[in-house]
Amino acid sequence: MRTQIKKFSKWIVIVMVAYIAILIGGFFGVKYGLTNTAGVVDNKSGYFQKASDEISGMEKIEQADTDDQGAKSEIAAIKNTNYCEIKAIGLFAPANASRIVAVYTKTGSDALAAKMILAVNLRLQENTDFQAMTLQCQSSAAADQISLADLQQKFGNNAGNDIFPWMNTPEWQTIKDATLKDKDAINKAGAVAGVEPRLIVASMIVEQLRLFNSEREVFKKFFEPLKILGNADKISLGVMGIKEATAIQIENHLKDPSSPYYLGSQNEHLLDFTTNEPDQERFARLTDEKNNHYYSYLYGALYLKEMMEQWRRAGFDIQYRTEIVGTLFNVGFPQSKPNASPKVGGSAIDVGNGKYSFGSLAYEFYYSGELADDFPYIIK
Repeated sequence: MRTQIKKFSKWIVIVMVAYIAILIGGFFGVKYGLTNTAGVVDNKSGYFQKASDEISGMEKIEQADTDDQGAKSEIAAIKNTNYCEIKAIGLFAPANASRIVAVYTKTGSDALAAKMILAVNLRLQENTDFQAMTLQCQSSAAADQISLADLQQKFGNNAGNDIFPWMNTPEWQTIKDATLKDKDAINKAGAVAGVEPRLIVASMIVEQLRLFNSEREVFKKFFEPLKILGNADKISLGVMGIKEATAIQIENHLKDPSSPYYLGSQNEHLLDFTTNEPDQERFARLTDEKNNHYYSYLYGALYLKEMMEQWRRAGFDIQYRTEIVGTLFNVGFPQSKPNASPKVGGSAIDVGNGKYSFGSLAYEFYYSGELADDFPYIIK
C-alpha cells in the first residue's frame, strides 16, 4: 500500500512540475514572441498592387480641375464601367451593391467606388459567371446602358446576407455594437492624431475579429494559464491589441526628432504622463479599467500615423493604401520598410469561412461600406 502511495505521489509531483514548466514556458514564449505565428504574404498581394496603380490613375483624373475633353471622356468611361460592375454585383451580392450605391451617391467618388468594387470582386474571383459579366463591362456598349439613377432604384434598399463572411457572424454584431459605443472616443483620437477615424476602426476591427476567431491554438492554450501568473494582460493591451513594448516605442518616437517616425514638435506631448510611475500609468491607460478606450485608440492612431509618416518621408504615400497600413499595424515597426511595391499580409486569419491576411481583412472592412454613416470616408 505504501509503495502504491509513493508511486502515486511521485506521479503527482511529476505532473505538477510539468504543468509549472508549461506555464513558465508559455510565459516566456509569449513574452519573447516565440508563440507568434509568422506573418504571411497575401496570395492576392500582386493583385492589390496592380489595382492600386490603376485606381491611382483614376484618383489623379478625378482630382484634376480641367476642361480637357479627353479627361472628361475618361471620367465618363470610368463611371460607366463602375455602374456596369455594380449591376453585376447586384445579381450575386445585392446587399453589397446597395452599400456601394449609397457611398457612391454620397461621395461622388469614382475611385472610392472602384475600391469598393474591388473588395467584392476579390470575394467573387472564382465565380465564372460574375467574372464574365465584369469583363463585358469593359465594353463601352455594355456600360453605356446603365446610370447611377438606375442603380439607386434597383439596389437602393437591398438587405440580406453579405458577400463578406465575417459580416454574417454573431461575433461581428457584437463588435459592431461595441464600436458604435466608442464612436466619440475613436473620433477624438483620430482628430488628435490626425488620422482618419475609419482607418483606426479598420485595424481595431481586424484585431477584434482575430481574437474571436484566431487559429493560434498555442496562444489560446497559454493565455488562461498565464493569467494565473498575472502576466496575460501584458501580452496585448486594450481594444487595439497594442503590446507594452510597442506602446513605449510609440511614445519614444513622438519625442525623437531624429526618428523617421517623428510627427513634429506639436505632437511631442500627446502621451506625456501625469505621474512618476509611467509603467503603471501606461498599463492603466491601455487596459481600460473604467471602460474608457480613448487611450487605446490614441496609441493605435499614433502607431498608424508614425508608420505612414516614415513612408511619406521616404517618398511613398500609403495613407490611402488601407491594406498596407493594416499590414504594418500587424507586423510592427521592425517590418516597416518603405518601398515602391509593398506586400499585403500579416497574420493569417480565418473568419466566417473566409481566409484572410490581416492587411486584406483591413481593406475589406474599410471598403465594405459597413458603418459608413458613423465613420465616413474622407475623400482627398
